[in-house]
Amino acid sequence: MKKDLNIKLKIYLTAILMIAVCGCGERASKKDNIGEVIRINPHEATDYVNLSEIADSIKCIRLQPDSSDVMGRVVNVIIRKKYIYALDVSQQMVFVFDKTGKFVTKLSKKGQGPGEYVWLGNIFVDDNEEYIEVLDMGTDTKIKYTNISFELVESLRGPTVFSHNNNCRKNGGFYYFEAYLLDNIINDKHIQGGVVIIDDKNNIKIVFEKKTETNGIYFYPTTESFAQNDRNELFISMPYDNTFYRLEAGEAYPVYTVDFGKYGIANNNVGKLSTRDQLEYMRNMKGLACFPVLNINNSDIMSFSYFFKQKEVERKKNHIFSYEKDIRQYIKIKDKVYHTNRIKNDLTSFPDRLHICSYLYGVCSHEVWYEDYLVDVIMTHNYFADSEVDKIYVEGLGEVTSDEEIIVVLMKLKK
Repeated sequence: MKKDLNIKLKIYLTAILMIAVCGCGERASKKDNIGEVIRINPHEATDYVNLSEIADSIKCIRLQPDSSDVMGRVVNVIIRKKYIYALDVSQQMVFVFDKTGKFVTKLSKKGQGPGEYVWLGNIFVDDNEEYIEVLDMGTDTKIKYTNISFELVESLRGPTVFSHNNNCRKNGGFYYFEAYLLDNIINDKHIQGGVVIIDDKNNIKIVFEKKTETNGIYFYPTTESFAQNDRNELFISMPYDNTFYRLEAGEAYPVYTVDFGKYGIANNNVGKLSTRDQLEYMRNMKGLACFPVLNINNSDIMSFSYFFKQKEVERKKNHIFSYEKDIRQYIKIKDKVYHTNRIKNDLTSFPDRLHICSYLYGVCSHEVWYEDYLVDVIMTHNYFADSEVDKIYVEGLGEVTSDEEIIVVLMKLKK
């Protein structure tokens, strides 16, 4: 069991930290259309757009753990009406804060006894905040607790995809696992499932399934796959597939397709190569755009992000995409379109730059909207990484340093 657990941990950490490529997606919808086509020239993106163009105000919430705790590797932040939840995989805890950032409590049940998890994986918090569910990567078990007393409600053993996935969401009573290129055993069958859909009785359906030679190499290009909108619809963005799909009743329906023209990856067979060969292709790729991900598709705003790897950017070793300057964002608010690298904060002094995606290497996963706010999560060690200073004073926050701090930024969207 210890050997199996080590393998699962290796896959999990690789899925979090990697920035590379994955296999090509195949359309799962029975429909032949590709939805609305959005044509993009990455060279036309501006360096920045002012925040005042899209938002009226901005506020920052500093997450403040108890004096006896220090947060470690936080990989997911979830915002709900009462609380903010931060999943810390290094300490195997879920920290709970109120909406001002003040520490409330924490879920810390690592162990091998009843109601305990061997290795804390993904978490789900229902909209009413009555329950919190965790996926135990050590035993492929879904454990449900009352929130926030964390009393055990039920424990249900599931398939290997509970631990072998890149991203996951719960929507409408179904669990969606993005497990592209990850080897899983589903109903006694070996698969590389793109999206594995499971209901509360463990009935399973798979879309975007693809066979690729991995030789034990597992990579995924972004920290995002899913987006949920204000109508509770769920969307998926698959690697090497420039089409965004709406997921419903086990089917994937095309909504938008991004056309990069001559700046897109022309060879559609790249995703059919082994992951090792895909990596080599991406390392040598210059001046091309790839891996668009739908961030928001709400009633009043639509936005997606993509990578644009330019010739003049020198890469860190083994990091194919690792800089903010690689990101481009397309934002459409009603009939106004912004195509830019970043959002410049011209409303307050901190943070000076923002993104409405959790796209980049080293950034934790989070929803990029909450109610009528756009959301960014600042990891201070990343924020100061390329800065000449390692701390600044911010009115209302005090001193902000390059230590492992997390600041949730809410931007009130203009009406």
